[in-house]
Amino acid sequence: MFRAIRWTATDGEPVCPRCGCVAVYEYASRPIFKCKGCGHQFSVTSGTIFASRKLPMRDYLMAIAIFVNGAKGHSALQLSRDLGCQYKTAFVLAHKLREAMVSEHKGKVLRGHVEIDGAYFGGYVKPENRKADRVDRRLSEHRSGKRRCVVGWRNSSHRVRVES
Repeated sequence: MFRAIRWTATDGEPVCPRCGCVAVYEYASRPIFKCKGCGHQFSVTSGTIFASRKLPMRDYLMAIAIFVNGAKGHSALQLSRDLGCQYKTAFVLAHKLREAMVSEHKGKVLRGHVEIDGAYFGGYVKPENRKADRVDRRLSEHRSGKRRCVVGWRNSSHRVRVES
């Protein structure tokens, strides 16, 4: 399935990402390919957001389906429960999916009726236990610098886009 999605022009037949050659070897022992022209080894995930990840393809496709079908978003904790993997793995995977969604819509212009909403995420500084030791976290010198603004918008076609 992932091969058909990745190489649609050649009906799922692998193409070398370095030289564009369609003549490749497929290893029987490992899920990688080797180009006959330049000798470059690559896999189905090479050059994608899933490069250098060790989950099976089935889990990647399931994560995409779960992430896209969630009406209110999907937390990394729930994604880790659904996939049966560690929280840290699900967190990185969800972050990669969000990055891919943002990069796809970068530079596009919306027309017609547009609804916009935004929120701030992250950057929480835990307050001290004793009241005398607490500081005003609204001041810029007491912030962690990790706070991000996420803006979502929807135009008249009802397609939701997110930008961070």
